[in-house]
Amino acid sequence: MEDDCDIIIIGAGIAGTACALRCARAGLSVLLLERAEIPGSKNLSGGRLYTHALAELLPQF
Repeated sequence: MEDDCDIIIIGAGIAGTACALRCARAGLSVLLLERAEIPGSKNLSGGRLYTHALAELLPQF
């Protein structure tokens, strides 16, 4: 494993994971850190997913 990266993202909830995906697709080396066993398990999203933004980020979803 390399010791350096372009960006470090703290938290693998919805926002952190979306940010990591966008950065990785842009060619950046990403380190995504999460303290919980399940990503995003500490917080709740509020129950909303905006489909237009989700379709842009994950067109195959």
